[in-house]
Amino acid sequence: MQVLDEASDDGYFVVVPTLAIAEAQAVIGAASDHWYHVLRLPSLRTLDLSPYVAVAVGRIAGPRLQHHPVQAPLIGPLMTAQVLHEARSMTGVIVTSVPEAYGGHEIAVHSLN
Repeated sequence: MQVLDEASDDGYFVVVPTLAIAEAQAVIGAASDHWYHVLRLPSLRTLDLSPYVAVAVGRIAGPRLQHHPVQAPLIGPLMTAQVLHEARSMTGVIVTSVPEAYGGHEIAVHSLN
């Protein structure tokens, strides 16, 4: 929530792929009320997974699925691939507490650690 509050205060947006929201819910099991509050914040933008983006995400995730190491929750191959795809398409910066999940790709990553 701090990142969203700071983004709002500074006039920026936090962009979150819908697969990241799905994986977060699978791990934390938050009540629907929590998500309704978060998803209505003016500084949050979500990116739906269109069929064409799904194909691009699948291409990125394929090699990760073949050699999928045991990783911390919230960094599954499909979600990670959508984050990479979307960040590339908007020349964005990935902000994460698991920067190693995005290694091997030419993209700016900012660690929250």
